[in-house]
Formats: sequence, C-alpha cells, structure tokens
Amino acid sequence: MSEIRKYPKRLIEVDLPIRKISEHARREKSIRHGHISTLHIWWARRPLAACRAVILASLWPDPADELCPESFRIAAIAKMTGLRVCRGGRQRDFRDTKEIRAALLDFIADFSNWDVSSDAACIETSRALVASANETMGGFSEKPLVLDPFAGGGTIPLERA
Repeated sequence: MSEIRKYPKRLIEVDLPIRKISEHARREKSIRHGHISTLHIWWARRPLAACRAVILASLWPDPADELCPESFRIAAIAKMTGLRVCRGGRQRDFRDTKEIRAALLDFIADFSNWDVSSDAACIETSRALVASANETMGGFSEKPLVLDPFAGGGTIPLERA
C-alpha cells in the first residue's frame, strides 16, 4: 500500500483579506476606460481583483502550517523583504510564521488593486512564489494547472497568466 502524502493548508483555507479585496473589486467594476474588462462585456464577469486574490491564495501554502515546505517559507520571506525594501511598509519579524502569513495576505490584498496589477515587482513576486509553491509541493510542470470550472468570460485564465 502506498503512503498517503500530506499537504499543508493553502492560504485560502486559513484566511483571506476579503474586505480589502472587495473594495478593489467594487472600484474595478466602475472603471469604464482603459480596463481590460471593457474589451469584451460578459454578463457574469468576475472582478479580476477577486480572481487574482483567490488564485494566489489557493496556490500558496500557509507558511504557519507545520507541513509547509521550508523552501517556500524562505522564498516568501525573501520576496516579502525585497518588496518592503523597494516599496516601503512595516518591518516584520519573520521568525514568526504567522508574520510570514500576514505579509503574504497583505501582498494578496494589495496586488488585487487594479493600479498595482501591472507593477513589475509585484508580478515578479507573484510568479516567483507560485513557482516556488508549485515546485515544493510536487508540481508536475513548470506552472500549476488552473481550471475555470464555470467557463465564463476568461477572467480566471487571464489572471492565471
């Protein structure tokens, strides 16, 4: 009989900064010019802000979970420290794994803002942490497979890219 592999909880199972994400999603729905969602109007379009946040929180393990790979924690600390150095923000004590979690959740909330979504440092941070999570959690390809079970207007595949 093969051994059942245990995985850490994902961030979305532990917490999600819903209030801040909702604020960004509400604002995003009122943008009429220059927003990618105006390219094709779909009757049930999901806000990009919410999809981006849910995808990241679903892919990243919770650093405070004892099963979280140490290499993901190290990558998260490096990326969050790098962002704080270049963009500012409060100092965190990353010896506490709950502080790593809080930093990742704050990043997800901030990155769900349409004005920040094209920031090169945020995109690189997001992609690097997705790659690290995928690699350390036994991914079979370079990028994790993300499906849109509702086959809507393409928001989930767009944000996955």
